[in-house]
Amino acid sequence: MTNPHRSALITFLKLSDLAVVSAALVVAFGLATPGAESWLRVFEMRIRVRNGLFLGAYLAYWHVVLRSFGLYRSYRLTPSSREWRDLAAAVLVSAVPLWVLVNPLRLEYGTPAFLAAFTGLAFMALGTARRLFRVLARSMRRHGHNLRNVIIVGDGEGALDMASRLARRADLGYKIIELIDVAPGAAAQPAAAAPILQRIAALIAGQPVDEVFVTLPLDAAQPLIRRIVVLCEEQGITVRVLSSVVDLMLAKAQVDEVDGRPVITIFTGPPDTPRLLAKRAIDFTVALVALVVLSPLLLLLAIAIRLDSRGPALFVQQRVGLGGRRFRFYKFRTMVQNAEQLQAGLESLNEAQGPVFKIRNDPRVTRLGAWVRRLSLDELPQLLNVLKGDMSLVGPRPLPLRDVSRFNVRAHKRRFSVKPGITCLWQVNGRGPEFERWIKTDMEYIDNWSLALDVKILLKTIPAVLSGRGAC
Repeated sequence: MTNPHRSALITFLKLSDLAVVSAALVVAFGLATPGAESWLRVFEMRIRVRNGLFLGAYLAYWHVVLRSFGLYRSYRLTPSSREWRDLAAAVLVSAVPLWVLVNPLRLEYGTPAFLAAFTGLAFMALGTARRLFRVLARSMRRHGHNLRNVIIVGDGEGALDMASRLARRADLGYKIIELIDVAPGAAAQPAAAAPILQRIAALIAGQPVDEVFVTLPLDAAQPLIRRIVVLCEEQGITVRVLSSVVDLMLAKAQVDEVDGRPVITIFTGPPDTPRLLAKRAIDFTVALVALVVLSPLLLLLAIAIRLDSRGPALFVQQRVGLGGRRFRFYKFRTMVQNAEQLQAGLESLNEAQGPVFKIRNDPRVTRLGAWVRRLSLDELPQLLNVLKGDMSLVGPRPLPLRDVSRFNVRAHKRRFSVKPGITCLWQVNGRGPEFERWIKTDMEYIDNWSLALDVKILLKTIPAVLSGRGAC
């Protein structure tokens, strides 16, 4: 069901989308055409019938694509990242005909620069317009407009909790018209469920109802939930079933689908959002530029290491990364060639607590290696790991197989829910032998991850390295 305020808002959004796409075409032409007079030439262009028809058809195609990706449905309870993801997919699909037909239709000014500028501008402009639209919608809801009438069906405490959450979030715009309390065990009994269904049907028949929230146990109440869904499905009413499968402490949940069937996804670590794509783009760009700029230094270090002691310049080791998968880890060799074989005889000197192995004055470190480790220059080859996608610039440090095999607390393995990094909170705050403190900072990073936090850690890494706090 809809209401006049929502219908007006959606109509406004549809028209603004078409206006934004049209404006993106004009601006992209001005940006992609060299010369100071390019903007005047936009308005001096002759409007041919063929081009006008194509523009009209193309805007209609945009409208169909945006609708098909569900960009005019309600995103009240949906994370903004999902709307950005849907929008990115819709923009790419909408831009394809322009890329394909620009030559066959001999469209003027259809250069690669124009097409790339238009695609990027359309995405950013539509995204910005939608953010402004959401702000407007929330403001209207707080003032009592564009409200959705809801019924809450639940068993006592669960129903009251849901009602209080919706009442606190006035910006969501939900008006609770009735809370139907289901006695414990009644949902599993057909005789007791019948009055509940009759009450829901009577409420729907007597006034507009937009959504029904169900806060019943999924196991015992499944027959009643199924009948509520059928009742609402027949009349086009949205049903939202709150999962009570398990109480989550650290993990997060989202609802996905497989071939139309809903799937409840429970995960830890950052969700798969455009922010992770941005993180990967930043990692790749910075690593590539750094490798090019630092290539003379890398070459000099490699030569110096080879001259200082026997063995290869690079130390390659199997380490554990995202999802517990192994990868080849690179760093400059700072120890003698057979350092791994000598470690077994040094276990009694281990100064670190827990499964990791650390010695402050490790006898295996070479003369040059001590200096290289003090400045953390041995970590530079890990830019190759970042470029390959095995690591990130920021993340928990990757551990050797020996250390991971000695984990005796399962919760410690949650550090593998994100990519390992060259630098991390543990390093910039000053490394120490306490493994529990190390793990705690890793979990703090995972639970509070953001691009801003990555930037903060990267900025702190420079003084930490120069002071020696970030070194082994």
